[in-house]
Amino acid sequence: MGPGCCGPSCEALRGLIHWEIPLEEAIRAAGQCDEQPGPPVVFDASTARSVLERCIAGDLPVCDLPRWAGAVHTLERVELADRERDLLAQFLFEIDTPELFDPVTASLCRKWKARLA
Repeated sequence: MGPGCCGPSCEALRGLIHWEIPLEEAIRAAGQCDEQPGPPVVFDASTARSVLERCIAGDLPVCDLPRWAGAVHTLERVELADRERDLLAQFLFEIDTPELFDPVTASLCRKWKARLA
């Protein structure tokens, strides 16, 4: 088991999807954990809304949201909740690639928060 991986549930993956620590640190730890065998961690709309709420409130930098979404989207052990899979995949892809869609702003965060409600 590598550094940053805390047992079978791998808190590093949860730390990234909930964006609980500085982003670069979260990405590094989750990447190390993702390389280890273990159960998946489920990413759901509630988690996405929580991150968006914190971006809207200014607690997380909106400008880093595309990097966060890209990291969450590429980890093998992060699974999208079944009942919300298509919407969550669209959310992560659009946020991760603002050059193809809309610039990531607080206004866009509010729109996605409503869509994920």
